[in-house]
This record gives sequence, structure tokens and C-alpha cells, in this order.
Amino acid sequence: MTRSNLFNIGCRVFLGFFGWSLALYSGAEATFSAGAVTAGTVSTEIRQTQAEECSSLVSVHCGAAPSGAFDEKGRYWVVFVQQEYLYLSYSDDQGVRFSTPVKVNGIPESIYTDGENRPKLAIGTDHEIYVSWTKRSPERFSGDIRFSRSIDQGKSFSPAQTINDDGLVTSHRFDALITDLRGDVYIAWLDKRDRLAAQSQNNAYTGAALYYAVSTDKGVSFSPNQKVADHSCECCRIAISRSGQSGAAVFWRHIFETNTRDHAFVLVGPKGVSQAPQRATVDNWQIDACPHHGPAMMEVGSGHYAMAWFTNSPQHKGIYFGIFVADTGMMMHQTSLTHSPGASHPQLLRPHHGLLFAAWKIFDGKKTLIMLTTSEDDGINWQPAQVIAETEEASDHPLLVQKGSQAYLSWFTKNEGFRLIPLSIRQEVQNQ
Repeated sequence: MTRSNLFNIGCRVFLGFFGWSLALYSGAEATFSAGAVTAGTVSTEIRQTQAEECSSLVSVHCGAAPSGAFDEKGRYWVVFVQQEYLYLSYSDDQGVRFSTPVKVNGIPESIYTDGENRPKLAIGTDHEIYVSWTKRSPERFSGDIRFSRSIDQGKSFSPAQTINDDGLVTSHRFDALITDLRGDVYIAWLDKRDRLAAQSQNNAYTGAALYYAVSTDKGVSFSPNQKVADHSCECCRIAISRSGQSGAAVFWRHIFETNTRDHAFVLVGPKGVSQAPQRATVDNWQIDACPHHGPAMMEVGSGHYAMAWFTNSPQHKGIYFGIFVADTGMMMHQTSLTHSPGASHPQLLRPHHGLLFAAWKIFDGKKTLIMLTTSEDDGINWQPAQVIAETEEASDHPLLVQKGSQAYLSWFTKNEGFRLIPLSIRQEVQNQ
């Protein structure tokens, strides 16, 4: 067996425990002459080959924090970080092969790559490719929000620009990126400039603040930074989605009262906040620390937003789901997806009307599992959750992406590299 066959464009292993055929994987997993690898195991030979290849190869399977999206033609675009560069690559066969990576940032810089604070990618209305990320500053827990775009189908990128406009060395992190149906580009992030100002006056300031900026010229320039709310949680990812034809909806963990860390919701547009921030979840989780558990959200109808979030209050534990109605501020159909306090980092996807996928990550004491549940009535009823992927080594957060009406799990793990796993309404899983 040759090293190239072992590596197969980046460290792929067919996991026999799924009980799925290579056809279901759309060929995305490599086969080995030694046969399928049993659940959660990878041979020493394969691990050594991975390390050797990744030391000299730039690949989505070797980088960190891959994040991607399908365009309207079915091409999968993905960005990842490797050796202080952000790279873009694409696949026309659902992850079987990837193009030669292209550098996004021409000058190397330290980039945040943890699961909650990772690079983002969005596709524009005229096929632009937009990328945002957080540049790590030397000072602890500090950084700047960065942005670049490609208008030539990923062949080249504009010089990276800093979106936060205060010029301060403080925390501007946890960016979220989206384009609306008009083509405007929204970036939201968590910002500690106001905390820094308060401390300079010997005043207390809890948490951070939510800021955003918008580009109405397809990423050529951005508006001045606009503050949405004081006292956001400091280091939980932000959920952002489209809001009708124009604007964005933002859902984030917020600090209410002294240390109640529930969630808030706001609508923003090109001219500012279009609907004032309001409390979205009422779990009353009291904790004097950041949980590092951001929520998920997507629009499912006019003014209706599907939400998933983690909480660990005395009355609510685990991952919850609900439909938030922006006009009334009411949460409908709230239900527990799992009561496990070890569940984390939920993701939502709505491939077509009525169908919702929810996925999350959990550690069972030996392996990290990705759980999946589905609803065929927009979140009123849910199927029992099933294991759809697992690994024994380190792993990234799960992401859900779609190609037309087909949903995929995007997951990067140390053992198996990057995988795009097609999902069905009732996933068949066989554990060996």
C-alpha cells in the first residue's frame, strides 16, 4: 500500500461502525487493503502517515477549524487555518477531492481556531466569497475582527481589513458572518472596548458588548461599528441568520441581572438596530463565568426563528430547542433535546420547509459522539437522537451544511481528518 493511498488527499479512514456503504458517503471515505477500521480505532501506520504528510502538505485535513458552505451550483467551499495562514479550498464531489488551497491573508498572522471562535465563510448573491476571522493579539484574550473577499471564484482575495474601528488593544472576538438577500454583508462580534473605558474610570463592567458592522457595497467598505447591547457573555459564539429580505437576526448569550447567563435576540439592518434587543430564553442559569457554549439559530418563517442552546440551570439542563417569535418575544414549542449536562455546541439546519436537523457533541467517557435528531413538523415533535459519528481522539465542533435539500455533517477530527457526512431523516447507524 502506498503512502498516497493511505493518505488519500488527507487522512481519511472508513469507519466500519457506521454500517454505511461507500455509496452513502458519496465516496468521501478512503478504503484500505487491510479492510475497514473498527469503531474508533486507527492503526499506528495510518497515524504516522498522517503526521508525515501533514508536516509538508497544506490541506483541509491537516489544518484547523475548517468552516464551509455549498454554493448554488453545488460546489463546497471551505476555509481552514494552517501555519498562520487562512486558506480556501473547494470540492465538486462532496469532499472526495479538494482543490489546491489558496491563501486568504497574504501576510501571516496568528488566527483564533478554537471551536467557538473560528473563521467564517459566506457566499454572496453574485458568487462573491466572504471570509471573516479573529486575529489573535499578543495581549491575552485580545484580538481584531478581520475580513477579506474574493470576486473571482476564490482565485485571489482582497487585502485583509480590520473591521473593529476603535484602534484599541482589547478583546474583539467571536465574529459571526452572514449575507442577506440584498447582498449586504453583516459581521457581529463580542467587544470589550466599553469594559476598558469603564475600568479606566474605576467603574465595574460585566462581560463584553455586542457590536456589528454592515457593508452595503458587497464587502468593499463597512459602516462604522454599531453597539447593540452592553453586558454580553464574553466568550460564547454568536448565532446569526438572515431576517426576511434585508437585515440580520442575532442570538447570543447575555448577562442579565448580576450573573444570569441566558440568551438575547435582536434584529439589525443597514441603518442600525431595527428591533430592540429582548430576552429570548429564561432558564435563569446563574454562573460567574463564561460557559463557552454558544447557541444556534436560523429563520424558519416570517419573524420566526428556530433556536437551540445549552443551559445548566437547576430547572433546565442540557440542550433546548424553541421557535422564537420576534414580534411578540415569545418562545414557542420549547422542548429539551437532551437533558445531559455533557451535551454541547448544538447546530441547526432546515434543508426544506418543515424539516429540521439538530446535532450536538457529547463525550461518553471513552469516545466523543455526534448526536442527531430530526423533526418533520418544524420543531413540534422530534425523533429520538442517534449517534451519527464518533472518534476517540481530539475533535472540532460539529457543523451542519446543506446542498439544496441535502443535509451534511461537517466534522474535523484528529484521527479521521475532515469529513462531509450526508444525513437522512432517519439515519441508520450500526454500532459494532
